[in-house]
Amino acid sequence: MSWDPGGLNKNTKNRFYVFMRFLRIEQVLFSLPMAYLGAFVAIRKIPPISILILIFFALFFLRTAGMTNDNLADVEIDAKNPRTRNRPLVTGAIKISEAKLMIISSLVLFFLITYFINIWAFILSPIVALIVMSYPYMKRYTAFANYHLASIQGLAVFSGAVAVLGIYYNSLSQIFLRIPWFFVIGTILWAVGFDLYNHIPDAQFDKQMGLHSFAVLLGDKALIFAGLNQLFSVIFDFIGDIYYNLGIIAIVSTIIHGIIMAYAYYLASRKNDFGKAFYYNIYSSIVLGLGIDIDVILGIPF
Repeated sequence: MSWDPGGLNKNTKNRFYVFMRFLRIEQVLFSLPMAYLGAFVAIRKIPPISILILIFFALFFLRTAGMTNDNLADVEIDAKNPRTRNRPLVTGAIKISEAKLMIISSLVLFFLITYFINIWAFILSPIVALIVMSYPYMKRYTAFANYHLASIQGLAVFSGAVAVLGIYYNSLSQIFLRIPWFFVIGTILWAVGFDLYNHIPDAQFDKQMGLHSFAVLLGDKALIFAGLNQLFSVIFDFIGDIYYNLGIIAIVSTIIHGIIMAYAYYLASRKNDFGKAFYYNIYSSIVLGLGIDIDVILGIPF
């Protein structure tokens, strides 16, 4: 149970590496394919390259602000948890003042980038930022914090769609009608599953600290609950493939996406390897997002 995605080797001296571990930079791969999926499916063609670049930077800076805020809010809790006591903010490898500066500068850059994407992205950006920044406080009050975090992943699909739809439509209602909602919902359910891989090893500790998650609420049944969420996520993705008239590549990608999640569940349930189970979700995200993007580009019917 010693696995920690934000942990740091005590002997690490490289400052760049310290910041990358602090941000868990590889986890950007959870969100970026989903954001591009939203962009491609929303307009059924390749979005402008400039918009795709801006989506990447907006996502990067928002994630930087959110992850830094998460670490800052939990620093005292992480210091007490044997699994997380080697995180950079706990060990002092990153100072509190540095973390606060990162939050402020990253949010400023996020808002600035959304302004250059389109007016609707800019108008909606404070709501998106509020959802992201409020997450670490939710687990103090409710197990639905798992769904709160998962909604942040769903917002990646939503935001990618808004980024491109705002170019073509002047009405927010028209934009909302064209959001690929089945993939938004599928992404939320998928994210609940992999988030629980993070919480299940800490269930006993969280209970002692008065923190809430479905791992604490459901106990031994939490892993089954994670699996059911991911099963329904695949169902919603299949519905999305059909509803949005996607083709054979999207269907195959969704199947592989589901198989990878099933293998991750096997690793968690049979091997007790929550670390690998968590990271296999990165692969499933890449497969689904890239597969659907390629499907839209090639337009091969089912």
